[in-house]
Amino acid sequence: KRGDGADKRAKKMSGELKKAEVARRDAKMLAELSAKVAAAISNNPKMVEFASQIRLEITPDGLLIQIVDNQKRPMFDSGSAALKPYMREILREIGTALLDVENKISLDGHTDRSAYGNAGRGYSNWELSADRANASRRELADAGMPEEKLARVVGMASSLLLDADDPLSPSNRRISILVMTKDAEERLLGGLRVTAEATEEVETP
Repeated sequence: KRGDGADKRAKKMSGELKKAEVARRDAKMLAELSAKVAAAISNNPKMVEFASQIRLEITPDGLLIQIVDNQKRPMFDSGSAALKPYMREILREIGTALLDVENKISLDGHTDRSAYGNAGRGYSNWELSADRANASRRELADAGMPEEKLARVVGMASSLLLDADDPLSPSNRRISILVMTKDAEERLLGGLRVTAEATEEVETP
């Protein structure tokens, strides 16, 4: 029985070490990816003027890429999921930069708190943000991103404001692309499959 206890502790320690190694690899990959996306934006003459609308942040859940609205330069037609031509360019550039990334991606659409004009017909900011997220997904797919790389595509409406002090701020209207860590994948999708994949990666020479 004592031996069984020692085996359990050894397995737990081994699992924790493997998890730490996966986290270390994720951190290195996300830092490199952030630099790669930033370089893709700064090196593309068509993209430089939109640099202030593309925000990169490494979070506990992964690399968060946010494309935010500007009062003079919206990403979509007003009240619509129709992408502006420059938004298509931004998404395809980002999609190309993400092609070699093995980690899963979460894609969220966000609106400000302005009431949607057709809410009385059952179409609200929830539907609008979901439609915008899916329009963005299609552009990423056109850039070559496989469908299976996407873990979820969801509309958040105004439930997660970027500028909570100004609920009507254009910056609240945005598309968020999260390149998830393995740990975030595990929490979102369920532990068994992701843990097995991560363990296999660590053990592969």
